[in-house]
Amino acid sequence: MASKPLISLLILRGHILLGDTIKKDLLNFKLEGSVVVLAGALKGIGFELAKLLVCCEARVLIVGRTKKRATHAVKLLRDLNPRADVDHEICDLSNRKGRNLLSEQIKSKYPMGINHLVSFIGTGKTPFGMHVNIDVWKEIFEKNFFSVVDLINLCESALKITKKNNSIIITSAIAGLERVPAPQSYSCSKAALSSYVSHLANELAKNDIRVIGINPGNVFFENGRWEQIIKEQGMKKIQREVLSTVAMKRFGLAEEIAWTYLMALSPRNSFMTGTNIVVDGQQISKTI
Repeated sequence: MASKPLISLLILRGHILLGDTIKKDLLNFKLEGSVVVLAGALKGIGFELAKLLVCCEARVLIVGRTKKRATHAVKLLRDLNPRADVDHEICDLSNRKGRNLLSEQIKSKYPMGINHLVSFIGTGKTPFGMHVNIDVWKEIFEKNFFSVVDLINLCESALKITKKNNSIIITSAIAGLERVPAPQSYSCSKAALSSYVSHLANELAKNDIRVIGINPGNVFFENGRWEQIIKEQGMKKIQREVLSTVAMKRFGLAEEIAWTYLMALSPRNSFMTGTNIVVDGQQISKTI
């Protein structure tokens, strides 16, 4: 594994500190009192977004699979804002039982409806190759595509209650927009998800629900997929084969990408729907 100094050179150093001035400015996003459900948000971009949301005075429900991690996440969020209206739900959203449980809990906790649903559901843990077993293809599509579609279908009624410039934000990937060195089954499942954004947006526009896809590039965070890959392959190989294709020559940070989600969620961004936003340090060559 590469040394920490080498990794440091290729990852932006210095985390964004939420000082009092920034916290005050966050109220300008007009999310105060809005109910935001973050599906799969106990770490990475989802948790960094939760930090921003509690400073916006939004009401936040973070959803994940691990009770210990969820409890710790809520504590950190309340440390950041002692007045935070934040709760957690333990569900495995990769299966129908977990999605049904979350849907029922949303109806119970928020009988007046929710305003925003953000999905971070999915996995990149799948082998390369066009000829991997068909069951692998089915599994990755179930986790990366069908689980998201099903969760949105289950939560749609809760979004329609509030009728307040609501939104659904779907996390896809740049691999879904352009061929990059990523597993084929993963890339195709993300391509389906990116296509779904436009169709869903067209359907829900009449209900004043915006739908936006966000397609991050290579994002590094603690206990994330890239940390694992670096341990397995070494930083020099990642620099040579992956980061050399990024104009900014580094990984993105979860807290950087979270600001894009916050912008997408904000009612001030009321004319954007049906699009896929790329946040990748200019890795893919897609220009439109």
